[in-house]
Amino acid sequence: MDHAQTKPDEVAVVDGDSVAEREHTFGQLASDSAKLACWLREQGMRAGDVASVQLPNVYEAVVVALGLQQVGMVINPVLPNYRLKELSYIFTKAETKVVFIPDSYRGFDHLTLIDDVAREARLELLQVIVGVSTGEHPTLASILEGSAPEVIPPSELDPSYMSEIIFSSGTEAEPKAVMHTEQTTSFSVRNVQEWLSLADHDVVYMPSPVGHSTGFNYGLRLAMHLGLKLVLQDKWDSKVAVDLIDRHQCTYTLAATTFLKELSDELRVQERTLPSLRLFGCGGAPVPSELVDAANAVGIRVQRLYGSTEVLAVTWHEPESSLDRRRDSDGHPVINVEMELRDDNERVCGVQEPGEILVRSPGTSVGYFQDPERTAATYMPDGWIRTGDIGEIDESGDLRIVGRKKEIIIRGGLNIAPREIEDMLVAMPQIEQAAVVGIADARLGEKCCACVRLREGESLNFESMVKFLSAGGLAKYKLPEALELFDELPMTSTGKVQKHMILSQLEGRH
Repeated sequence: MDHAQTKPDEVAVVDGDSVAEREHTFGQLASDSAKLACWLREQGMRAGDVASVQLPNVYEAVVVALGLQQVGMVINPVLPNYRLKELSYIFTKAETKVVFIPDSYRGFDHLTLIDDVAREARLELLQVIVGVSTGEHPTLASILEGSAPEVIPPSELDPSYMSEIIFSSGTEAEPKAVMHTEQTTSFSVRNVQEWLSLADHDVVYMPSPVGHSTGFNYGLRLAMHLGLKLVLQDKWDSKVAVDLIDRHQCTYTLAATTFLKELSDELRVQERTLPSLRLFGCGGAPVPSELVDAANAVGIRVQRLYGSTEVLAVTWHEPESSLDRRRDSDGHPVINVEMELRDDNERVCGVQEPGEILVRSPGTSVGYFQDPERTAATYMPDGWIRTGDIGEIDESGDLRIVGRKKEIIIRGGLNIAPREIEDMLVAMPQIEQAAVVGIADARLGEKCCACVRLREGESLNFESMVKFLSAGGLAKYKLPEALELFDELPMTSTGKVQKHMILSQLEGRH
């Protein structure tokens, strides 16, 4: 780890909270990750073996990531809230050899969970516990008690081979195992560094889970690759977030809409700003224009972006982008990334013409692990990747996401993009969150159903909703023909609505 040689005493990782905060230097991180790498080799782990890491946003997650990299193992970051069903599928699909888990997390017993998973999936798993073990399994703390090796043997893994498997976050019923290499991920990190002009003085703040592509690749990996201080927040709390960002003078983050909204609300309540935070990337879920304005009012320059686990960062607003551009689009293609929009006949679309987004770059993933059918449908022989997302490009070259190709509702032969209607719905004062799905109709094939979560104390009826949308200029054929009220919409941990779960809940109602 080069940074340990050049600045061993500088702080590399901060975790915990204001009461029990921990600081860890680059020297300590290099020593700890080397100890783990040697221990893994002693256990017979080799380059190409898969390790699943179900850890929260803590220092130990960084140690494990770097230790696995030194052995040449494949890391499979996993969200801490995954349970028996998800983990059985993931560990079996990924052919996991070793797992790193907390003893318990937020009151949940992970030791029993992993034993249940191993039994259910009939897997032999080497378990390493972060915390207190029952004695049956080693703890990371005991591994790190030994002396650091003087020399770590170089990794056996070629940089072009798979080094990372991240499962898609579950907007489809069966998640996909996305494969990246050291080359693809390192390229994307360097690309973002240049695009955002990140420098040695920048400090990375990461509240997004490191068990997901956003937190892992654009938090943990980016900070360690560039040698930047990484400030991790595990349990989300907007007051804690304000304190962390201010005390550590954090300059950059990438987080979903929920984080942005609650941070902006907290700053408004406290009547303060965070001058150090000059780069707030926001994507992964719709970012309403009104939220960009609200954040701007408390000094947060939101930079909307578009990307996915498969293609990583595709578009991103530059630091100098105007407020109008940042509020109304998802940014311009970053350097060294090709993007095209194509219609169903593979014709490249023109300005303001919706089409599926295709991406080609050295940073795109290399396929779905052990899934040749979906790989062939997504990864084209000439390097282009089909994203399944529908977008439009405006006159300035900025992208605006319209929706998902699979989510397009076809009513009487006419295509309807749910995103357009959802953006209008969340502008209603009564609505906190909205999702539009297609439900079966005997005459038209499909019709729109608006599924909404109301703000506390508000009410809404179908007629009022239709009147609002009509007044906003929505074409009559796009108007929802049903309204469903939800206490909570099913979401992934990264803020994406799970429409397949909504459809399952609506089954039999219409």
